[in-house]
Amino acid sequence: MSADGARVSRLARATSEPGDSASGDAALARAHPLTSFGLDALVAGAARPRPWAPAIRDGETALAFGEVVAAAGAGLARLRELDLARGERVLLLAAPRAQTLVALTALVAAGLEPVLAPVHAPAERLAAAARAVRAAAILAPARFGALDLEETLLAVAARSPSIRVLATLGGGLDGAVDFSIGALLAPGAPRAPLHDGWPQDERVAIGALDDAGAPVFASQGALLARALDLVRATRAGGAAPALCLVSPASLAGLVAGPLAALLAGVPLHFFSPFEAAAFLKALDATGPARLVAPAAALPEFAQAGLLRRRAFVSATAIGECAEVFDRWRSIATARSHCDCPVVSLDADGAIRAPSAERTGLGAGAARTA
Repeated sequence: MSADGARVSRLARATSEPGDSASGDAALARAHPLTSFGLDALVAGAARPRPWAPAIRDGETALAFGEVVAAAGAGLARLRELDLARGERVLLLAAPRAQTLVALTALVAAGLEPVLAPVHAPAERLAAAARAVRAAAILAPARFGALDLEETLLAVAARSPSIRVLATLGGGLDGAVDFSIGALLAPGAPRAPLHDGWPQDERVAIGALDDAGAPVFASQGALLARALDLVRATRAGGAAPALCLVSPASLAGLVAGPLAALLAGVPLHFFSPFEAAAFLKALDATGPARLVAPAAALPEFAQAGLLRRRAFVSATAIGECAEVFDRWRSIATARSHCDCPVVSLDADGAIRAPSAERTGLGAGAARTA
């Protein structure tokens, strides 16, 4: 098959149903009862016993669990006012920001199917994905750090005939619906209650773009099961917060970051763009933490002597490659104090634990149960 033919084949998957069948989700629910609930119910349930507790923060925003629920409820009310029908797909540019979790929760509560995409993706790739999934709306920050996304949003909308709604997660854009945290938490903003009212076989899937820009989907039950597996594999971390260097724009990033933190009941702190001084300051303030990072970054942490239990109680690595672990092993050989347990995730968020022989970090690094 030619490269163009392979790409068309991958894009064609966007029009098909997710690979997780109803019978598969039923089996998951028997093995993991929490997977019988949706993301909206998970968020609401996490907030119920302690609405005041810190839930998620980034360089701009810090939200308690109760504020996440309130903002998502306001987002849900706003979505219900728009010309969007249940089951339609929405392209969500998922920056590593608190507002991404809020938007994602509101979308699934409204019965809309989110398709996650990285904020740094070129407009051409985003437009191709939007056409492939026939997205009815696009939600994105108008700015992300120094990156101005307004022209990107307008270009994607102009090249995607199915898009009827343009919304921003912060920053003003004429004609766009305002889904900023400030607007959603404003006094008097209408709010709808978050409750998982969808039957399990009608709950929407969540999609993300793969490395080639093609959309892939997973059921909420499957994603929650993978997050539960990760929580169990890192349960020695207890109540330690999660310091996250990856975006929730991929299924693995969503599982390792927001979903695992919600299920573990621990705060999640996004660091992007990464600044070493701010990161080390946060680590000093929190004490031992859970690290979520690209696999390619772990040798740098090992070189700095940070892959130790006194700094990180666990490390979740997104992705794997032989070159990374070859370098990792050589560093670990020289630094026997690299004793932080490490769990590696595939692109879909499933655990693939690196062996002690491959990583050179000792048996504790490979233990996942």
